[in-house]
Amino acid sequence: MPRKYLRITEVTRICGVDVKFVQRLEQQQVIYPIVRRSEKFYPLDQVDRVRVARLLIEEMGVNFEGAEVALNMREQMIAMQRQFNEVLRVLGRELRK
Repeated sequence: MPRKYLRITEVTRICGVDVKFVQRLEQQQVIYPIVRRSEKFYPLDQVDRVRVARLLIEEMGVNFEGAEVALNMREQMIAMQRQFNEVLRVLGRELRK
């Protein structure tokens, strides 16, 4: 079973960024680590935000503020897609009755 939280060294390795990039995302409130016993851990959804932020900022030239807006819109679209899929599932079940 995969772990739910990662350390910053793991995040930087997985996402191909340096520690300063992750820290800047935190300062800009693009990502939110969890602090336990004065150590920071990053939930998997936040690791995904780092990965996408890197693509937006380093490869597409979007600034940090723009990346935050794009990430929030992306999450809203994913949530809407899940809701839509659930509606389709319920409708399919009702039609089979």
